Amino acid sequence: MDRNTRPSRQVARQIDAATTRWPAAPLARDRNHPLEGSVCATMWPTRSLAGRKRWFDELYVWTEGFEASTTQRARIQVAALDHALRLLENEGADSVAVTLSFGTVERHMDSIVQHLQQYPLVVHRLAVLLRGSQERMRSKYRIRALVDYLHTGRSAVGFRITEPRAAMEMRALDLVQPDFAKVLAPASNREEFWADFVSEARIAGITPESLIVAGLGTERQVELARAAGAGFGQGTAVRPAFRLPDSDARGRVASGSALSFLAPPTVG
Repeated sequence: MDRNTRPSRQVARQIDAATTRWPAAPLARDRNHPLEGSVCATMWPTRSLAGRKRWFDELYVWTEGFEASTTQRARIQVAALDHALRLLENEGADSVAVTLSFGTVERHMDSIVQHLQQYPLVVHRLAVLLRGSQERMRSKYRIRALVDYLHTGRSAVGFRITEPRAAMEMRALDLVQPDFAKVLAPASNREEFWADFVSEARIAGITPESLIVAGLGTERQVELARAAGAGFGQGTAVRPAFRLPDSDARGRVASGSALSFLAPPTVG
């Protein structure tokens, strides 16, 4: 594959093979109207772009075939948190990251904290990526309280930048004051664009060394991210995604082998 082209169909098939899918039916609001579609998950390794340092593996969850409501999305995210903590306790992973939206934290703060309290010996190996808009936030107190609680347990707290420019997320970044941030790789192949992109993140309070660039699908993108000074990367050109571990280091079936509210996973 030419390193300047987009990922090939072969790469897409590799990602699909690394994806676990569960029927979304248990999420239906009304049992008489089953929900069609799937909840999907995979693990994305996060690696240093300047050396061989391995950070966390991100438990990345999304939906296919339906648009999750706010409540459904919150249930999925809390289930992913539970799964990550079980993996850590069962030695199925060294370090795991999960995403929690501001809305999930606001609605399910007590449940999130209860999950964290059940695994006091492994929370320091958990990383939590927060995401959301401060304009739509209802309780700044709950967001800040969770950040402080996570830091008490030595969990790393990050922020997922979804806007095209990091400066557009300034208010949310000021609130969270993250240890790191994750951004999607820019579409441009211009070195100047990538350099400006990383500089904006620095202005927003994110050091390049703590910036994760996701979606690195070609060697050219890896080169651009490295040249711009980004510390870490995710994507097929860095390290392929892999299926969720379903056993611990000793080969036993792990209690966290499936998201807690969903049926046994389907393959492919």
